[in-house]
Amino acid sequence: MTAFTGWSSELVTFFAGLEKDNSRSYLDAHRDLYRRAVLEPAEALAAALEPTYGKAHIFRLRKDARFADGRQPYHTHLGVQFAGDGTHHYLSVSAHELIASVGVVRARGAWLSRFRAAAAGPAGARLLAIIADLETGGFTVPGETLKTAPRGYPRDHPHIALLRRTGLAATLRRPASLWLDDPGVTELITGAWERAAPLSGWLRRYSPLED
Repeated sequence: MTAFTGWSSELVTFFAGLEKDNSRSYLDAHRDLYRRAVLEPAEALAAALEPTYGKAHIFRLRKDARFADGRQPYHTHLGVQFAGDGTHHYLSVSAHELIASVGVVRARGAWLSRFRAAAAGPAGARLLAIIADLETGGFTVPGETLKTAPRGYPRDHPHIALLRRTGLAATLRRPASLWLDDPGVTELITGAWERAAPLSGWLRRYSPLED
C-alpha cells in the first residue's frame, strides 16, 4: 500500500460535487475520483495508525437507512474510527474541515452503567475538570443527553451534567486550508488525539469499551 501523504484539493472537488448532486448517478460517475482522492489516502492513513490506535473502520458514504433524512442518501464527509484499548479515536474529512475526536459517541447500556457509577463519585469531579480544560483548549464536548436524571440518581446531583450524558467525546475541528495538500496532517490528527489523552485515560480507567 502507498504511504499516506495527505489529502489533495481533489477531495474538495469530489465532496463539493456530492454536496450539489447527492445522487447515485454522481457517485457512479466519480468513483475513480473518490477512490483516488478520498478513499485510498484514508486507507493508507488507517494502516499507518492502526498499530497505535487500534483496528480501523472506514465508514461507507451511503447513510444508514435508520438515520437518513430521506433527501440525501450519501454523507458529504468520510469518517474513520479506530477502536482499541477501551476507547474510540475518530476522524472525518470533508470539503470544509477535518474533525478529530476521542471518546464514545453511541454507548451501550453496560458502558453507561459503568460510566455513571464512576461519574457519580470523586472520579466525576476529575472528569469535569478534564472537560473544562479541553474546552479551554479549543475542543467541544458535544453529545446527546437525557432530559432528566437517569434512574437511580437525583436531579440535583452535583455531577448531573455528566450523569445525563449518553456518550462522551471531545472534538477538535480544523478548516480545510490547514491540512489540504499537507503531508503533516497526520501530526495534526494525532496531536489532537494526544491533547485529549486525559479524557481517553479517564475512560479507559473507569468505563472502557469492550470492542
